[in-house]
Amino acid sequence: MLDLNRAVALALLGFSSGYGYLAYFYHLLPFEKFLAVRPNTMPIGLAIAGIICSLVILIQPQVPKVEVEGDGTVNRPDAEYLQNPQNYNWGQGIGLLLLAVVYVLSLRGVGFLFSTSAFLVLGGILLGERRYTLLIPISITASVLVWYLVDQVLTIYLRPWPGWVYY
Repeated sequence: MLDLNRAVALALLGFSSGYGYLAYFYHLLPFEKFLAVRPNTMPIGLAIAGIICSLVILIQPQVPKVEVEGDGTVNRPDAEYLQNPQNYNWGQGIGLLLLAVVYVLSLRGVGFLFSTSAFLVLGGILLGERRYTLLIPISITASVLVWYLVDQVLTIYLRPWPGWVYY
């Protein structure tokens, strides 16, 4: 029987297969063919990871409908959870989507480091994190590390500062 987890895994398998196919046959520039890390290396790795994860979910045996934990709590099946959409955190989900749109639109004008740091901090606050002494340094550190890996290690230019700095 196809439950929600298996349906999502099947969709992920199809998406990952198509993504891997497109990444594998991506036309490289002549000088990129001899690079140690090519522009399609990461997408191919992500596609393989998605295929493996979805196959693991599809192959594992079916679990019983209701499981009772040792402390008496009941884990509800997926169908019962999906019948109550009022229990979802719609505000957080829509807020994160809007925040992601603002993030993408601000990348070029504000720069990668500030945009990404602000996105991570505001996203953490939106999701309920209140330890700002941890949230802010971790967000800034993660932004700098991602920029360093993409720009310096993968040699894919990523504008770190606002656009007005470059004019």
